[in-house]
Amino acid sequence: MTFEPGELVGDRYELGRQLGAGGMARVYLAYDRLLSREVAVKVLSEPYASDPQFVERFRREASAAAGLNHPNIVAVYDRGEADGSYYIVMEYLSGPDLKQVIRRRAPLPPLTAIDYAQQILAALGAAHRRDLVHRDVKPQNVMVAEDGHLKVTDFGIARAGAEADMTEAGSVIGTAQYLSPEQARGGEVTSASDCYAVGIVLYEMLTGRVPFDGGPPVAVAMKQVSDPPQPPSEIEPSIPAVLEDVVLRALAKRPSERYRTAPELSRALDEARAAIDGSGGTTRVMPIAGGTGDTGRTRVMDPVTGTTRVGPPPPEEPPRGRRRWPAVVAALVLLAAIAIGAFVLLGGDEATAVTIPPVANQPAQQAADTLTGLGLQVDQRTVTNADIEAGIAIGTVPGAGTEVREGDTVVLNVSGGPGDATVPDVEGDERTAATRALRAAGFQVQVTTEASDDVASGIVISQDPRGETQAPVGSVVTLVVSTGPEEVAVPDVRQQGLDSARAELEAAGLALGGVSEEENGDFAPGTVIRQDPGPTVRVARGTSVSVVVAAAVSTIPVPNGIVGSNATDASAKLSAAGFTVTSDTAASDEPEGVVIAVTPGEGTDVARGSTVTITVSTGPDTGVDPGAGTTGTPVPAPPPGSDENGANGRGPDGTGPPGQRR
Repeated sequence: MTFEPGELVGDRYELGRQLGAGGMARVYLAYDRLLSREVAVKVLSEPYASDPQFVERFRREASAAAGLNHPNIVAVYDRGEADGSYYIVMEYLSGPDLKQVIRRRAPLPPLTAIDYAQQILAALGAAHRRDLVHRDVKPQNVMVAEDGHLKVTDFGIARAGAEADMTEAGSVIGTAQYLSPEQARGGEVTSASDCYAVGIVLYEMLTGRVPFDGGPPVAVAMKQVSDPPQPPSEIEPSIPAVLEDVVLRALAKRPSERYRTAPELSRALDEARAAIDGSGGTTRVMPIAGGTGDTGRTRVMDPVTGTTRVGPPPPEEPPRGRRRWPAVVAALVLLAAIAIGAFVLLGGDEATAVTIPPVANQPAQQAADTLTGLGLQVDQRTVTNADIEAGIAIGTVPGAGTEVREGDTVVLNVSGGPGDATVPDVEGDERTAATRALRAAGFQVQVTTEASDDVASGIVISQDPRGETQAPVGSVVTLVVSTGPEEVAVPDVRQQGLDSARAELEAAGLALGGVSEEENGDFAPGTVIRQDPGPTVRVARGTSVSVVVAAAVSTIPVPNGIVGSNATDASAKLSAAGFTVTSDTAASDEPEGVVIAVTPGEGTDVARGSTVTITVSTGPDTGVDPGAGTTGTPVPAPPPGSDENGANGRGPDGTGPPGQRR
């Protein structure tokens, strides 16, 4: 059956607009009344609902996807049967699919393409661990979530390794542009087949096109089997060689020569990323300092020659009789005594020693109060620090535990937060790319949506703070993203005049589209009798609504020459003119079967399709009541050439030669 917006599926899911349609099913946006959330409902298309093979495949998709719990896989919430059709309830993602991103943005930057491919591989790895091969990996089956993450969907033609007999030998299922060679030949499909498809998706992200295309699907599938792919760098020269090597190996014709598992391909992309961004994928030994003669080996220091000496060489020892140290000591003692005496006489006293306490992670004012309370002077300075909240003490100089004199000045460093950075200008960018750019610059992202007649869906309309301005690192940048033209409900303009219908449509933000006429005697001419889209359907503001209005029913004359003709010929002539024919009979002097009257009369103008009644002669009235003993009403004789069964001379069952009765 066909579901319409507003219908309730499974007594729970209220259908909204159709989101898309595939080979097997249609997908609707729906509202889950029980959990008060938006969901996507996939409904098996009518031609397949009665096909056991397709129903089984549809059920298998639900079972396969429901068993997978991974952040890069679209969640399946529910499944069921309604009105003879089958449905699956899934997580609703408002973002575009990867194919739309590629069409708008390709070629994608190498690091972005690597990131996207690895997210797809993470989802496939989770499926492969459950012995489940997707078999239809393509950008259209990869959705972009609001946070920018990718989610793989549509396990409709996936099969578990233990259920290989469910697909007939030699069958080819999938999308030709992304089929692995073994899949195109109808051979065994493994995790390496999914890796091949990811290689094609990666190729498409980097170049903007798939390696094999053009012609019917069978021709494309044969190219997958036999033709080598054009190196992607010949299409987009900026592709790094290390990444191109990964792509070409993923597209090897033989499974044994390509990456066999999703983790293996993901690791190769990790190494490519490290080579591209210079971060390095392995620990590297730093070269030893020195000139060209350095070899990089650990070297042993040359042995130290001579004796170890501290300070300058000692002077010659004077003769014993000439030693002066007792006199020196006596002089020092005398000087110390004089200093102490002077200090006491002058009334001075020694400054009190203070140990600097730990004040890190205290609010700045509390830390300053602690230090000044010990008699220290505080020089407070603000320091950029991304790890400590602004206004919190980082520490002191000298550090905690250091002993200083009372009255000394101590520097108190206080966090000023992470500091400011330039906000990237992302207005006009696709939502996912804008989010990534802002996060890479150190900002948080908050997204709101807004309908726009001028900006395509998924594109950033505005941002706050604006691009190229300074804002604290880690602060929130709010993006307003277009949802496309605002959707409005189509009003019901049926049974209205054309001017009234136009006014109501324009008041709803819509336009009156094509107007066609249809003869209809049930409505006044000019009255709307049908509209497309129909009432209550939600469409983009500005959409045109086509209407069909009633036109006056045209009249035609009853043909001449009906009276006096054979009843069969008269009926055929009237039917050909567009009339509905009925007949009755009456006795007359005319031979049996001849039309003796027509109502309306010949030449009368009546509406096309009207009913015209012919009166057929039963011959002269013989005074015999054929119906005596039944209804009391005369029964006219059948027309010439007909028997009592009205079979034109044939038997009761319509067979036999003319004039012969059984």
